[in-house]
Parts: sequence; C-alpha cells; structure tokens
Amino acid sequence: MSILYILANTLLSVRRGVGKIQELHRIPCTQCRYFTGDIHLKCPVNPKAALTKQAIDCMDFMGEAF
Repeated sequence: MSILYILANTLLSVRRGVGKIQELHRIPCTQCRYFTGDIHLKCPVNPKAALTKQAIDCMDFMGEAF
C-alpha cells in the first residue's frame, strides 16, 4: 500500500514539474530585441516583468528578427 502511495506521489510531482517547465518555456524574454542579458536590468521596457510569468503575454515583445 505504501509503495502505491509513493508511486502516485512521484507521478503527481513529475506531472506538476512538467507543467511548470512548459509554462516557463513560454516566457519570450530571451528572444526579445529589448532583452539585455544584464543581471541588473534585463529589460528596460518592463523591468519588473522580465523573465517572470507576467512576461508571457508581454505587449512590448519584439522578436530579434525585427
């Protein structure tokens, strides 16, 4: 019974982890023209949102191709 419980918890943790990773991969900052890569100011346009979940739907995102 305890092995089944451990297995279920492990599978649940893996599922949550995969979901979290997929969500974080949607953050577009590193492909944005405004992204500086500087540890002090990653984005001069939206510094508080840079590299966070808030940046997923960033209205100021501009890809490197532009």
